Amino acid sequence: MVKRKRNQLLAIGFFGVGMVLLYIEGISLLPPIVTQNAVLLKGIAFVLLSVAAILGGTAFNNKQQIAIISGVGLIIGLGFLYLPIPSILRGSAFHLLFSGAIAFGMTTTAKRFATIGSGLLVCLGMIFLYQPFFPSLGGTALHLLLPGIIVFSIVFSQKPVCERLSVGLIALGLIALCQPFFILFYETGFQLLLAGLTGFIVAAHR
Repeated sequence: MVKRKRNQLLAIGFFGVGMVLLYIEGISLLPPIVTQNAVLLKGIAFVLLSVAAILGGTAFNNKQQIAIISGVGLIIGLGFLYLPIPSILRGSAFHLLFSGAIAFGMTTTAKRFATIGSGLLVCLGMIFLYQPFFPSLGGTALHLLLPGIIVFSIVFSQKPVCERLSVGLIALGLIALCQPFFILFYETGFQLLLAGLTGFIVAAHR
C-alpha cells in the first residue's frame, strides 16, 4: 500500500513538472537562461511524462478514469498536431500523444475499440508517410505511427503477432536505409525502424 501511494504521488508529481517544463518557454517572466534551454527542458518533460504515464497506468486503482484522461490527452495531441494553433502548443503534440498512448493502452477496457483505432492510426501514419500530395502531412506521420503502434502492441490479444509485425517494420526500415534506389523509401527508413523498435519493446514487456 505504501509503495502504491508513493507511485501515485510520483506519477502526479512527474506529470505536473513535465507539463510545466513542456510549456516553460511561454512564461515570459523567467530568466533568459531558462527559456534559451527550452529544447533541453522539453526533452526532460518527455521523459517525465512517459514515466508518469507508466506509473499512472499501474499505481491507480481507477483504471477507467486514467483511460478517460489519457484518451482526452490523445485527442488534444491530435488537435495540436493539425489545428491552426500557436507553435508552443504544436510543439507539445508529440509529447501528449506518446505519453497518452502509454497510459491509454495500459488502462483501457475497450480492447476491441482500442485495437481497431490504433490499427487505423498506424495505417493512416503509413499513408501520410508515402502520400505525395501534401508534404506537410509526411512530417506528422511519426506522430501517428508511434502512439498507434504503442496502443496496438499493448491491447492486441495476440502478442506474437505484435512482435512479428514490429520485427517486420524493423526489417523494412533497415532495408529502406540500406537500399540506394528509391529516395523516398530511404527518407522514411528511420520512421519505420523507430516504429518497429518501439512496438517490439512494448510487446516484449507487456
